Amino acid sequence: MSYEKKMKNLLGRLVAMSPEPPPYPEESPMAATETPRKRMHPALVFAGAAALVAALAVPVILLTGGEPPVAGGTTTTTTIGSTSTSEPGTSSTTTGQSTTTTQPSTTSTVAATTWQGTIFLYQSPENSFLGNPALVPVMVEVTDPSSQLAAADPFTSALTAMEDDLPPGLENAIPADVQVVGTGESSDTITADMSEAFLDGAGGLLADVTMLNQIIYTLTALDPDKQVVFTVGGQPVEAYGTEGMVLTDPVDRDSFLAELNLIFLTEPLIGLDGVYNVGGRSNTFEAMLTVRVIDAAGNAIHEEPVQATSGSGTWGEFGVEIDSELVTPGETSIQLFEYSAEDGTTMNNLITVPVFEDDVWKVTLG
Repeated sequence: MSYEKKMKNLLGRLVAMSPEPPPYPEESPMAATETPRKRMHPALVFAGAAALVAALAVPVILLTGGEPPVAGGTTTTTTIGSTSTSEPGTSSTTTGQSTTTTQPSTTSTVAATTWQGTIFLYQSPENSFLGNPALVPVMVEVTDPSSQLAAADPFTSALTAMEDDLPPGLENAIPADVQVVGTGESSDTITADMSEAFLDGAGGLLADVTMLNQIIYTLTALDPDKQVVFTVGGQPVEAYGTEGMVLTDPVDRDSFLAELNLIFLTEPLIGLDGVYNVGGRSNTFEAMLTVRVIDAAGNAIHEEPVQATSGSGTWGEFGVEIDSELVTPGETSIQLFEYSAEDGTTMNNLITVPVFEDDVWKVTLG
């Protein structure tokens, strides 16, 4: 019997052995028949997985330059470009492969230095018996946009700045190249180390002494009783000025009184508590002098006598209060003088001191 016939017979038997089908219902669910799967041996599974991993690993290693990929669960971000640390006010945004940093606009500014202090200048008085200068203290405010004022003691730098802008009627005997380059202070002494130019003086004996008086009175403005020791390069001064003056010993406010006008001020004109205090030193006949207030046109609006503590050959001190209502800063001036003992009308040793706006002479370095 052929193979085909045997298969037909077998199929026929199977059909014959099948039971009669049930009556056909209106709806009958279709039964799902699951074909069982053959399970592979674990060894075969492992071998296949290993082969697959090996096959995939080759291109990954090639793409990453030979380094193994980062293990799962770790995220690595690589930023291409320089790393920038943001300062306050700087925004930094990182996106993908690049870092964009926005810097704030930077405008370079230097804080201005403002120095304020008392500087002693001088005035050539009218009708002076001796022809000596009168010291005049001025409250000075120097604004320095570039912060170049000398740190040691800026008043000599301030004087240099004021060279072309001195208060009206006042003068300065200290040359521009004479500077205080360093100071030291003890309980009773101020040491002023000066620039080399100090040794040359100011051009004549009277000018040399006037410069000394200006420096001494300015350095002792806060403590009038202190002495001053001058040095140059840290060494005592053995030859100063035109006459080769020896300055190895301390000097003070009394050292060169003989070279000053018989009336001068020791305090700047500053309004306080409704008055202007006018104070200074004098050596006038019978210790008498006069204070007068004049307006911008030179008219006298107030005058009164003043009695000093000493006179007639002995230096004394004086002080008088002027009502602020009599003073218009920027326009008013204070005059000090003594009336002639001969005629009672001539004003001798006369000095005229302006009252500044805000009581301060303001200078700005260029």
